[in-house]
Amino acid sequence: MLEKILSEPILSVLQEKINGDKLYEIRLRARKPVMVNYCGRYMYLTADGVSDEAARAFVPDRKAIESVILRASEHSLYVFNEQIKQSFITVMGGARLGICGESVSEGGAVKTVKNFTSVNIRIPHEVKNCSLNCFKYIADKQIYNTLIVSPPGAGKTTWLRDLACQLSRLVPPPNILILDERSEIAAVSAGIPQLDTGPTSDIMTNCGKAYGFEYGVRSMRPDVIITDELANAADAEAAAGAIAAGVKIIASTHAFDHLDLNLKPAFESVLKRRLFNRFVVLSNRRGPGTCEGVYDENLNRIF
Repeated sequence: MLEKILSEPILSVLQEKINGDKLYEIRLRARKPVMVNYCGRYMYLTADGVSDEAARAFVPDRKAIESVILRASEHSLYVFNEQIKQSFITVMGGARLGICGESVSEGGAVKTVKNFTSVNIRIPHEVKNCSLNCFKYIADKQIYNTLIVSPPGAGKTTWLRDLACQLSRLVPPPNILILDERSEIAAVSAGIPQLDTGPTSDIMTNCGKAYGFEYGVRSMRPDVIITDELANAADAEAAAGAIAAGVKIIASTHAFDHLDLNLKPAFESVLKRRLFNRFVVLSNRRGPGTCEGVYDENLNRIF
């Protein structure tokens, strides 16, 4: 995966002196030292591996940043422009590149991004059974509408992916629809999921939440819909519509914990209507995906 987007000498160091199972992010910034999230800790990347010394780190220029993005887009920025204007590119294997640069707008809407200055390569990991410690609170005699809550980088996507696998093992197994808007949960490439989401999951990728919830319910008759990052009121209302149609929803959102949901205007109606029966709070305190607690629809702790 990384060999498709990175060039020497950074690639050699990552392949020869870094344990890939412990590498979560690679951050390249023009004219600034390269950093990696290694073992859950940010460090500088040097010719000898990782270090706390910024002075020893690789320092890419802007052309090096542009080269990474060109490789990720298979040298066809136009084809990937729908992703680029949302500041990301997903590549085969599931790695997602977050992109910073100069936004080009027209009529108040972003048309593309150019003059790239930073890229954050987020590397997916399959962590089998990481959701099991909370599973019985989500799927006991029934499957509960569940919201996974955590800050960015705390393992929500990894956790959702494993949860899909666990749900597929129920008897009888539910039909699961995965709305993979940014192709991170299943990492579909050329129609083939690169990551395991269980044997009873169907995947809609690169579509917005409103489209996915409406047409996914109509076309696939799911028992459960799993999706990442409810970001705004429109996403929340789309999920509410699916719940009203009798489909169970398991989704995630960014917040420090369940109490911070009260600070998000998009979730005022969600909390008031008690659309979700379970709230699972994750952190990276003991590594990504650390479960800090499970709460019921009244935000009372049950685990």
